[in-house]
Amino acid sequence: MKRNLMLMLMISVLLVALTACGGSSSEPAGEAQSNESSNTAASSGGEAAGAVKDSIVLAVQSDVTTLHPSDTSTTPEMDITDQIYDKLMDIAHDGSGFYVPRIAESYEISEDGLVYTFHLREDATFHDGTPVTAEDVKFSAELYQASKFQGSLVDGLSSIEVIDPYTIAFKTDEMYSPFLENVISIKIASKAYHDSVDEMTFANNPIGSGPYQFVSHDAGSKIVLKGYEGYYEGAPAIKDVTYKVLTDDTTVAIALQTGEIDFSDITESNYANLEGVDGIVIEQVPMSRFGFISMNYDKAPYNDVKFRQAVSYAIDREKLINLAMDGLGIVNSNILSPLRFGYSEDQPEYTYDPEKAKQLLAEAGITTPYDLGVMYIAESYSTQAQVIQSDLAEVGLNVTLEILEFNAYIDKLMNGECGITMLSMSLEGSTQQYAMAFQSQFIGAANNVRYSNPEIDKLFDEAAKEVDPVKRFDLYNAIFTKVQEDAVYVVLYNSIGLYAHSDELTCHPFVLEGRYRIYDFTW
Repeated sequence: MKRNLMLMLMISVLLVALTACGGSSSEPAGEAQSNESSNTAASSGGEAAGAVKDSIVLAVQSDVTTLHPSDTSTTPEMDITDQIYDKLMDIAHDGSGFYVPRIAESYEISEDGLVYTFHLREDATFHDGTPVTAEDVKFSAELYQASKFQGSLVDGLSSIEVIDPYTIAFKTDEMYSPFLENVISIKIASKAYHDSVDEMTFANNPIGSGPYQFVSHDAGSKIVLKGYEGYYEGAPAIKDVTYKVLTDDTTVAIALQTGEIDFSDITESNYANLEGVDGIVIEQVPMSRFGFISMNYDKAPYNDVKFRQAVSYAIDREKLINLAMDGLGIVNSNILSPLRFGYSEDQPEYTYDPEKAKQLLAEAGITTPYDLGVMYIAESYSTQAQVIQSDLAEVGLNVTLEILEFNAYIDKLMNGECGITMLSMSLEGSTQQYAMAFQSQFIGAANNVRYSNPEIDKLFDEAAKEVDPVKRFDLYNAIFTKVQEDAVYVVLYNSIGLYAHSDELTCHPFVLEGRYRIYDFTW
């Protein structure tokens, strides 16, 4: 079953709707079209002969703690490493839903569906000029196997065989339906570089395989990249990239208007500050990212299902979106958005019903008013948290908000120090990625509620091996019906991603939860 990547199989993958383009729904399948892979940016930059701007400044709302290829856990870390490291394949930005070649030129799957063989291009090099080989791909996959943050991308992998310097085979013991779409997304790092430096240097001074190479990181201030002249698709037209750490919404808005920065994702509260401003374009991207209240299963009263259900009925989601998000969200109490494979309207939903919340609190043995103590919140969620605080108070639950810098907040969350908190999360790829939010092996990572249920662990394992889409849907339906009944997460909304940028900058359509590639931006 050999397939050239220029004529790809459309594999099951979530595609969110595109900005100004038609979108596609979940888990499509079909034949792919060829990839027209010329770099428009490189062409236009050459023709302009220096008249076209060749630098870009982007804002991120929190600093990075690592640039390790497999251990990223925040959006800024993932965005920046997306520029530094390349993948085996990537999703096309044209809205087709097809995959295009990166490090791999072609692949084949064995007749029994257990062996995935990739043929690598021979002109790809790392930023130190050394070739990207099958040994590096093997090493990178092993990094993911050891990662508690991104390990699900290699779930099902049992062994790896390096056949020759540019051919590698990934083997599974049994059929694993999302394996292909997951494994192509691992970021390829240099084994030789890793072996020559300590772990901290490897993580903080990366040598990657992508179109941009790391220059410097001024902690709390900026991360600087530069175009890699030896990139196999051609040197980037945008040569210099600076990510500025700007944690305040007002600062971001002013920086966009003055031209201090060229591009930033923005919060809903900043939308009103920037909408209609001359020289600024705002892109809106529907997403499956979900905002939610997280309650720690290791702490009472959060381990009581009636208490969690009460909290889910206590929140006026529409009011939250209107007051704290300028209406830029979609009400949803289901952890799955309707865009996701496995979603069903029959799965339990929670509507605003404060009287029902009070009844459930009484059934849980809660005498109100009841003090829940400190609710730790990251800076960017402070406005939403104030609305939630008010709604909880209406049913007799009192919390004291403590606002933390983002990375300090994440440390508390991962270490299980939060009792009740509020944040948002995106689990990209297939619905199987949601295992990271529920399976016990991911407690302390994406499973931030510290939920453990052997039945759900087993159902996710079965879904991963099921190749019949009808049977796989039934398994997902059983999973999400159960976790909705138990109010494992109090889901509030699906996000609308917002990106603001100079009107002189042309960005590719934003697909797959708003991931972007600066190489394909043009001035």
